[in-house]
Amino acid sequence: MNMMKVFVLGRRESAAFAERRLCALDDAGTLKILSALRPILNTSGPLERVSLSVLSFVILLTAHRYNVQADRLLKTCRELEYLDEHGLDRLPKLIDELIDTLWFYAGIEVTPALPESDVRSVQDLTNELFAVLAVHTPEHLMQLAQDWDHPDVLEQLQPFARDPEDYEPVFSPTHIEFMTSIEKTHCIFAPSGKYWGADDWRSADSFEANVRRFGEGLFRFMAVAKQEKFKGFAVRLPAEMSDSVESLSRTTARFLDALNRIDPAHSTCLEGPVGGMGWKFDWAGEPMFLTAFGTCYPENHPRYPYGFDHTYFFFQPDFVLRAHPSLTPEKEPVSRARILDSFNKHGMDYDNEGKEAEAERYIRPMNPCDPPVRWWRDLPARAGHHPVVEPVA
Repeated sequence: MNMMKVFVLGRRESAAFAERRLCALDDAGTLKILSALRPILNTSGPLERVSLSVLSFVILLTAHRYNVQADRLLKTCRELEYLDEHGLDRLPKLIDELIDTLWFYAGIEVTPALPESDVRSVQDLTNELFAVLAVHTPEHLMQLAQDWDHPDVLEQLQPFARDPEDYEPVFSPTHIEFMTSIEKTHCIFAPSGKYWGADDWRSADSFEANVRRFGEGLFRFMAVAKQEKFKGFAVRLPAEMSDSVESLSRTTARFLDALNRIDPAHSTCLEGPVGGMGWKFDWAGEPMFLTAFGTCYPENHPRYPYGFDHTYFFFQPDFVLRAHPSLTPEKEPVSRARILDSFNKHGMDYDNEGKEAEAERYIRPMNPCDPPVRWWRDLPARAGHHPVVEPVA
């Protein structure tokens, strides 16, 4: 029995079951269930069926919500020499640690700097909790949905279900659609990443009000990403905001300007020379890279949004990019060349010639060899200040 595979399939099964049986959880609901379950775990005896089913559902759905990947410990946890490391007596401590972590994540608020904590990651904790179940209750793991569907189990889950109208990153339409795009991309590193999606665009709200909600989600993503090693955050806007390269340029400038105005760290990155070598967009005290996808691009373009009728922005903080083993300074040129080669092999050519500055790669021109799209020229002027742009060579 491959427990790494069982974990991955169980994650997916928990999400499907949660939707089908109306028991999808957020951090608040998960914490209430874990707090109620915690006293029952103070026992050396086997878990009774209902508590076991509630626990496995919460572990796997939490893993799903935080894009947890299967660790190699699941491959060895049932071997004799590792059994003592995954005893039932470890459950109380692991649950306490998971509660601490979720309390930290649930309490994240926008502040001038990203919050720091020494809590353990959901990635590590859910894998270790699942390893305990793999050692002691393997028969349950072979019939998860069947056991979850018991009335006594649903009675403990459904009262704490999240409001489906509330924003939850992994359940957002943006995330679900973007993950379908990830499955189709020719970027060789994308499929192995962990991502979140922003809240959906609200047509009744102003552009600025939408950006403010996106900013709140981006801040939470950045705080969680440092702990969980997430790779990026997707935001989607209406299709007409990228119906031409020029329109996408204006939208990018307007979006980044609006985001900068609500930056909790009050970055001045849009006030000095923008677009030159070494310039980066800063937000919440962290530099980041932006990739724009637009409805103006044809299917053979690397910034084509894979048939989805939306404008997409994809944010990657530098601390995420630099943590990737293939993007260390000495390996980055080779890795980027491999990515470019992968796209070119599939007829989705792009060219970095003449686009050495990072800002020149936010948006791609329609034709690979065309000059970079200088979106920063569309930045709106502010009272008493006009954006300074790099001169064109």
